[in-house]
Amino acid sequence: ESHRLVDGEGLVRLGIFAQPIHEVNHRDCTLTDPFGSPIGRIRRHFAFKQFQFLGALSEHLVFGCAIADVRYVATAFVYFYEPESRKLTEHSFKLPFGIGARLDQRPEDGTASFGSGRNRIVMTGGRNPRERRLSVRLTGGASVEAVFSEEDPPMHPMAICTKAGAQGWVFARKTAGLHVTGLVEWNGAKYDLEEIRSYGHHDWSAGYMRRRTFWNWGCLAGRVADGRVVGLNVSCGVNETSFTENCFWVDGQLHKLDTVYFDHDPGNLEKPWRITSFDGRLKLEFHPEGKHVERINTWILASNFNQLFGRYRGSLETAKGEHIVVNGMLGYVESHYAKW
Repeated sequence: ESHRLVDGEGLVRLGIFAQPIHEVNHRDCTLTDPFGSPIGRIRRHFAFKQFQFLGALSEHLVFGCAIADVRYVATAFVYFYEPESRKLTEHSFKLPFGIGARLDQRPEDGTASFGSGRNRIVMTGGRNPRERRLSVRLTGGASVEAVFSEEDPPMHPMAICTKAGAQGWVFARKTAGLHVTGLVEWNGAKYDLEEIRSYGHHDWSAGYMRRRTFWNWGCLAGRVADGRVVGLNVSCGVNETSFTENCFWVDGQLHKLDTVYFDHDPGNLEKPWRITSFDGRLKLEFHPEGKHVERINTWILASNFNQLFGRYRGSLETAKGEHIVVNGMLGYVESHYAKW
């Protein structure tokens, strides 16, 4: 049972996991309303949300790709950004009631796929070797065939499950600073992801999230001056009930951080952000260069999703007191409100 999130008594295991969770068996959990009454099958079905994101960063190309199933609708997006020219191309897709999208509940080796017309996105996990594969085919000719390695350097993922509201919960598995290989074709050019030194981030999240959810999130990935690979994953607003997902990696080794504060102007997200941790070990400024926006606003469903990409400056500090200087490293931030 140790590889499954819900135990034999229907209880969800909470905390930060040192060992992999191979199955988020959400249908086995005992789910009630705040007064202890069981939640019906239809309501339970629509309450479960799931998404995956894979992104890669280099001085020559930044791209991001996500698949989300929020039951009422499944969405996907892919964008490509060239830092030098600041050229941006975006593709967004929506499928009512998730028809055409398939996401399984296996965070280590599962598959997520999305098809809309001749547009196709597939994300696949592998346990041996540990890696993520992203395959994208878009009308118009853009494509991605990428491998995000968790073996080079060996990566210790952040795997966490926290409570969400009175009865819900959220499981997430995240990594940043992944070595990325493969090929991207976009804008009439071919990009060899290893040749351009791409470094990636992966997010696998699922659970019975709050009906109204808001979060800020930040991530970076790349090499610092001494050649070590650094990745960052921090958030505020989700995954912070008793435990937090905030951490950074140096050559795959995970360094835990305390709670994190995102100081930014919500009326103008393209102004610089300041991101700091309560323990004083995270001190960063983020300078946006571009953004991808998704907006839905209906009676039953709403989403104001803003993912910005740009550059980080500042420092990270390990528990042993080593300061790691970040000087213009590419990364992401998010501001996301959802009613789902």
